Amino acid sequence: MRQFAFMAALYAQALRAFNPSLPPQDALRYASATIHEADAQALDARLLVALIAVESSWRRDAVSDAGARGLGQLMPATADELGVDPDDALANIHGAAVHLHGLLQHYASAGRSAQYADAIAAYNAGEGAVDRYGGIPPYAETRDYVRRVIGLWRRLAGAPSARAAPGASAASAAAFAAR
Repeated sequence: MRQFAFMAALYAQALRAFNPSLPPQDALRYASATIHEADAQALDARLLVALIAVESSWRRDAVSDAGARGLGQLMPATADELGVDPDDALANIHGAAVHLHGLLQHYASAGRSAQYADAIAAYNAGEGAVDRYGGIPPYAETRDYVRRVIGLWRRLAGAPSARAAPGASAASAAAFAAR
């Protein structure tokens, strides 16, 4: 229990680096939910943090031009399919985790590296586009999205990258994600 509380506090700090206006108590609730939902879906919680950071910068009221809503930017049809309220932050985190897990399962035969890239691309552009092109579609937005999510995930996991020094802080990772 103490280890979970410690991890949740660390994740909450990272969420506040992405969204400095996020109240500390909300950051802790979202961090705890993210760790729980990632564990329930057999996901790396840092991947879920990265995906949501790129989607909404951890702003629960984010709405895209296409109509995607909330932290994980769930489209209304996807939220309905998942049975979640996209405007409820904790339900949105649950929906994002379940949706990402489903996409990873869908692309499991692609090989580990392609599996993650294709699933992340499908989260952005839809399964139909990824299936139609046999991988990441040639859309600049989607290619940039995949690069940003994977790059941020690597930095949150402590992996060096071309754009961040080894051991880069969550704050510097958050600044990169905002670019």
